[in-house]
Amino acid sequence: MTDAVYDAVIIGAGHNGLALGTYLARAGFEVAIFEERAEEGGGLCTEELTRPGFLHNVHCNYHTLVGVCPVYEHLELDRHGLRYVRPPVQMASVFRDGTALTVHTELDKTCASIARFSQKDADTFRRLYEETKGYLDMILLTLMYSPPISMKDITKALVAWGVEEKAEFLSVHLRRISIDQFLDQHFENPKVKAHLAFHAACAGYSTDRKGLAVSFPLLVGKIDNWHLCIGGSHALAHALWEGFAHAGGRVFLKHGVSRILVDGGRAAGVELCDGTRVRARKLVASSIAVEQTFLSLLDPDAVPAPIRQEAERTPHMDWSFFSVHLALDRAPRYSAAAFDPDVDHAWVVNLGYESPEEIGRHWRDVREGRLPDPRPNAAVNSLFDPTDAPRGGYTGLLRHFAPYALAQGGPEAWDRVAREYGRRCIERWRELAPNLGEDAILQWATYTPLDISRRMPNMLRGDWMGGLIDLGNMLDRRPSASLSQYRTPVDGLYLCGATQHPHGFVTFAPAYNALQVIAEDHGVERWWR
Repeated sequence: MTDAVYDAVIIGAGHNGLALGTYLARAGFEVAIFEERAEEGGGLCTEELTRPGFLHNVHCNYHTLVGVCPVYEHLELDRHGLRYVRPPVQMASVFRDGTALTVHTELDKTCASIARFSQKDADTFRRLYEETKGYLDMILLTLMYSPPISMKDITKALVAWGVEEKAEFLSVHLRRISIDQFLDQHFENPKVKAHLAFHAACAGYSTDRKGLAVSFPLLVGKIDNWHLCIGGSHALAHALWEGFAHAGGRVFLKHGVSRILVDGGRAAGVELCDGTRVRARKLVASSIAVEQTFLSLLDPDAVPAPIRQEAERTPHMDWSFFSVHLALDRAPRYSAAAFDPDVDHAWVVNLGYESPEEIGRHWRDVREGRLPDPRPNAAVNSLFDPTDAPRGGYTGLLRHFAPYALAQGGPEAWDRVAREYGRRCIERWRELAPNLGEDAILQWATYTPLDISRRMPNMLRGDWMGGLIDLGNMLDRRPSASLSQYRTPVDGLYLCGATQHPHGFVTFAPAYNALQVIAEDHGVERWWR
């Protein structure tokens, strides 16, 4: 028995599912999105984890593609109340000797800060930044907001465009080296290198992995484009939901999908956890993990054995995030402000990494299931968004690279050690911002890699990126060669989530690229041109 029929059925109401649904609804499709959780937005969740009125972005806190990603403009999200602020002092690194490095929205100020450590590095950074900016649109459109091509084809394109002849830094040879090696080749000061490596790590890139230098110029090109969503990251989820609703789409919360229906080799709809069957006239799109799609929702006889094996071998991130969310009665004041007063006005602050080697030691610790000596990064959103805390209060965030499974006790051990590790992270913050005494913290709560997997079913093993960021799991190899183009062996079934190119975070690229494929297959009028 069929209980409802739509043109398109989308599994998962994260930002990718909502964006794809809105594009299709505005193209005239009848669209329904089914979500297991009680709210839309996926990782765009904002909660009062500590005290009433203190808004904590539990997963996504930094939005780095605002004004660059075409989805914001196409879906007119500002008309649905979405507002951002771009902090003038974007980032900082605070060092144990009382010095600090700051990154600004003004290039001259950033270079002046770097020059206090090395004039040569400041000049190199300026050239790298300006060269990357010159090619940024091409890089984004070719490498992010288009269905992926192979590294071999990218090499041919760079040669055809003459990029390598003109560029100092952009080269196909970057695919052979790590970000750490790139930094060693071009920069001299360990603190400058530490900050640039820290920035890459915050974006999800392990700086010691061979080949990831190929993405580093893109990261530098948007090093000053970190945006804060006013009212919390869930405001973006709400704007997406409202835009989808205005286009005629429907979101069904607390309606988990238990099965994808296949009829004659074609995706024909879904069966919900309560037994309801929903038919799809044209397509089903899954924004959840590739393992969940192929190993749980599809009957085994509907999936070719090689595809099942590829899904089973999906590589996940070998590190996750441990967070401490704090309700504060004051903003931090860093001792390093005597060296650079701008550090007190920075949004994202590296608390103690002084060289890429220190970050590298932490990668090794995490991969072996050990808790690193705390070097968290800090953010106080209230410096730029007065709506996220009561008057006189400040919402704080500490975040640290961490293992999903601990060597002693596995993932469940987090329930035992989280509070103590959170306390150690706070102590590290206090060493560098001594005004944050015991009386400054009204309440604090931890959020572990295990908590991520518990609260976000799509983020298996605490993997917020939807799969390992690695040269073998990028472009037309993500999540495998057979599944990299958003289509699947099941006719009418598409993939539009973080497992697809380019990866997780709020890029919207998996949905946007899946849309291009769906439009081609179904003759959708491209109103978004």
